[in-house]
Amino acid sequence: MNVHSNGLGPSGPPRGAFASVGGFAFRFRKFILPGAVGLALGLLLAAAAFGGQFSAGGLGIPGSQSQRANDLLTRHFGSARTQLLLVFQSPEPDAASAAVQAEVRASFRRLAAQPYVSGVLDYTNTGQRIFIGGRGHDTFAVVNLRMSEAEATRRLPELESYLSPPKGLRFYLSGSAPIDALYNSALESQLERAELIALPISLLLLLLVFGSLTAALLPLLVAGLAVPTALAVIRILAAHFAVSIFVTNVATIIGLGLAIDYSLFFVKRFREEIPSHSPEEAVRIATASAGKAIAVSGTAVAVGLASLLLFPAAALGSMGVGGVVVVGFTLLFGLTALPATLGLLGPRINRLSVRRTRAAAARGPGFWGRLAQAVMRRPVLIGVPTAVFLLLLGLPFLNLKLSTGSDVPNIPPGAARTGYALLSYDFAQAGGIDDLNLVLEYPRSLGGRLTRPQQEDLLAYLGRLRRLPGVEGVTGVVTPPPGTAEAEYLAQLARAPSQRTPAQNSYIAENLSGPVLQLEVANSFAPDSSAGSTLVQRLRSLAGPGGVEVLVTGGAAQSVDFLDSFGAAIPWAVGLVVAVSLLVLFFTFGSVLLPIKAVLMSLISISASFGAMVWIFQEGHLAQLLQFTPAGNIDATTPVLMFAVLFGLSMDYEVFLLSRIRERYCQTGDNRGAVAHGLTVTGGVITSAALIMITVFAAFAAGRVLDIQTLGVGMAVAVGVDATLVRGVLVPALMRILGPANWWAPRPVQEFVAHLGLYEREPVQTTPVPV
Repeated sequence: MNVHSNGLGPSGPPRGAFASVGGFAFRFRKFILPGAVGLALGLLLAAAAFGGQFSAGGLGIPGSQSQRANDLLTRHFGSARTQLLLVFQSPEPDAASAAVQAEVRASFRRLAAQPYVSGVLDYTNTGQRIFIGGRGHDTFAVVNLRMSEAEATRRLPELESYLSPPKGLRFYLSGSAPIDALYNSALESQLERAELIALPISLLLLLLVFGSLTAALLPLLVAGLAVPTALAVIRILAAHFAVSIFVTNVATIIGLGLAIDYSLFFVKRFREEIPSHSPEEAVRIATASAGKAIAVSGTAVAVGLASLLLFPAAALGSMGVGGVVVVGFTLLFGLTALPATLGLLGPRINRLSVRRTRAAAARGPGFWGRLAQAVMRRPVLIGVPTAVFLLLLGLPFLNLKLSTGSDVPNIPPGAARTGYALLSYDFAQAGGIDDLNLVLEYPRSLGGRLTRPQQEDLLAYLGRLRRLPGVEGVTGVVTPPPGTAEAEYLAQLARAPSQRTPAQNSYIAENLSGPVLQLEVANSFAPDSSAGSTLVQRLRSLAGPGGVEVLVTGGAAQSVDFLDSFGAAIPWAVGLVVAVSLLVLFFTFGSVLLPIKAVLMSLISISASFGAMVWIFQEGHLAQLLQFTPAGNIDATTPVLMFAVLFGLSMDYEVFLLSRIRERYCQTGDNRGAVAHGLTVTGGVITSAALIMITVFAAFAAGRVLDIQTLGVGMAVAVGVDATLVRGVLVPALMRILGPANWWAPRPVQEFVAHLGLYEREPVQTTPVPV
């Protein structure tokens, strides 16, 4: 048999693009590691000096009806008002009593006197029963602030200092700013806890894998460079763009997992080669093989995360940018600092050993090699039931219910969540804390008044509005202030501003400015519920007064617009990830069928993890074990983020395995033997890498932020399935069935791809080899 050199075996020195990268890292090994450390320190200092703050929200869709309404509110009423919600709970059903209300007002008296408070609404000054809970024990007050949500969150300790605990009442401070602060605290705590769990366990597992402390520390070195550097860049970007508060956790979970995973493969290959090669040759071989695998995987992960930019919501886009940044630094340090350090260490990589290691050949085929041989003897009999089993695991995904994560269970435990829950469940007649806002834009300025005909049209419209199912009440520009009769107030509203008192003008200006007036619709539906979505559609289909355009915004409206936009972007994002992955794998292996097989295997493992995600977190089957409250839905950002990351991670294992299979196939031309050999030499390290990855992901699942818990558990399940049943059973079964067709492509195409230096041509066989 005439066999082409694969660039990795004994027939010649390693060659190709990635071997050249390894050669570069070795030549400049004395400068690369100090340079990497200097880069990391420089960016950390820059982030401390020029970094910005992360933001909550970011689910608004530019150009949507809710966003257009919000823009009008901001333009005509100033910056969007931020509200503090003060919730009080009495042990007796006397929340409406004078004594309780006196304590309520005393608690916020000092805060109400501050210049940035535009007003306070409660039961005493409105007389409206919506401020009294359905059971009579609870009441609340709304404090309107002249500051943005971000500023209110930053100044929350100052705001809290002006509040006094009411005697005999339980008190909870809620609203967007306290909830944002709760998220910030919970995410920071979850990140610290995850690192404390993941890093020591990862080090222990690496020590068991390598048997050498020196080798075990290298993956943590790459993680220690890549993650802080990426977070520093993300912090700098936050000074110029809106970056979600979830980005730090998402970037850390991705960065830790990838850095350890990639470095494990790289160090493992280097240690295999160093006994029989010079340090330079060992670095070049490891870079040509493992380096190529991690570059392909990193590219797939980066493309998957970049696909999040196809979604109009700023929160998803910022997660995509943050993910691409951390993947980029992981690849940068993994392909430069790591091979440079290995070049410096050479044979000393095995120093500080805790056990003796044996070569793979001395160990025999091992469990994974024997499993591959068993599967390939009966590929259909074993492969088909395994595929069916994995598809069955994914069935719960068909019942997926998406949301924008605004339900009570999505909020971390704390006083703000308790207050939110009381408002949501005990004040249905007030619409909880999620009134829908109607923004009416007239053709021309109203001049600060509503004429009698305009009032009649508006009141007729409000009559139709109040008859819609689920509408509990409507307030706004036609609602008289406390102590003023409706007829008297409407007469004032019809007068020109010059004919009214300053107090009357100030009250009317709260809801009427230029050509715009706003109304608030109290309703009894949760923002992410189907009933809430139906109400939004009914409001939007209802003709406005006198043909005036009515825009609907608020939590439920923003949820409808987000999910509509999300659904429209999903096919494009998935298509981009799949198409780029197919191209990258084709240029890596020069095969037509292998990329298609790899994509199918990835989709099977991801579908199993999505099924587990729905079964656990939407349906709540492991709620007590994992200590969470099921919301009955899944935050829409979670599955798309999981897909983006997991698709690339599965490429990592696929490329690492196929690279070793192809090396042997190029030497022998024996497809069946090459598959068994590939599983023998990579099965253990893939399993070890998966176990470490699962540890990292599971560590993040130990926190109290439901979205991060869901992400951690879902990704852990996917990695476990991918590294065992998919790589150990489905891949050898399908490759045995396909035989030599695994490596087929039109010869001119193979020649073109081979010239790129990313893969080696298949052998030219002169003797038939059994498959």
